[in-house]
Amino acid sequence: MSKIFLYLKALFIEHSILNIFWKNFHKVDEGVYRSAQMNPYTLKKIIKKYNLKTIITFRQDINRSPLSILEKEICDEMDVKFIRIGLTSRRLPKKEKLIELKTAFENSQKPLLMHCKAGADRTSIASFLYLYWNGKIEEAKKQFSFFKFGHIKNSKAGIIDYCAEKFLESRKKDVIKWCEENRETLQKEFKPKGFWSFVNDKILGRE
Repeated sequence: MSKIFLYLKALFIEHSILNIFWKNFHKVDEGVYRSAQMNPYTLKKIIKKYNLKTIITFRQDINRSPLSILEKEICDEMDVKFIRIGLTSRRLPKKEKLIELKTAFENSQKPLLMHCKAGADRTSIASFLYLYWNGKIEEAKKQFSFFKFGHIKNSKAGIIDYCAEKFLESRKKDVIKWCEENRETLQKEFKPKGFWSFVNDKILGRE
C-alpha cells in the first residue's frame, strides 16, 4: 500500500483531517504527554520538539489503521519505541491490560506520549492511572474533562470516569484488584445517555 494512499485514507476516513487543527495535546506529568492520534506531519514535529522516546497507542486494530501504520513507520525512522496496548473505552480494562499498562509506564523511557484516536476516552483513563500510580490523586481527577480533553461522560465512554470516581470513593489502594472485583457490577450500574452516545460513537466516530 503506497504512502500517498495511506495519507489520503488517514485524512478522509479516519477523521485525521480534524486533527490538523486539533491535536488534543497536553502535558500529564514531567516527561509524559497525552494527545489524539496526530497526522504524520504533526507527529514528526512533536517527536522532535519534545524529544520523545516512547509512544504508547491504545488503539486496537492498528494493522488496519492507516494512521497507525504511518505512525509505526515514523517511530522506526526516528528511533522512538512504539508500544500498542489495545483498550476499549466502553468497558473497564481487564486485569491483564492494567498490568500491561502499569508495566509499560514503569519501564518506558521518557519523554513519553500516550494516545488513542481522539485522545478523549482511553487516553483519559490511562492518564488517570498514570497519575494515580504516581501518587498525584488531585491531578488524576482532572483527566476526564470535557472542555479540556473532549471526554463526554454521559456517553457509553463515561463508564471509565464513573469507575474512576467509584474507585476513589472506595478508598482502596490496589486499583487493579478493585477493577477486577467490581467490573461487572459497575458495567450494570452505569447508565449512558442515548443522545450523547450517538454523538460520541456516530458523529465523532470514536472507538
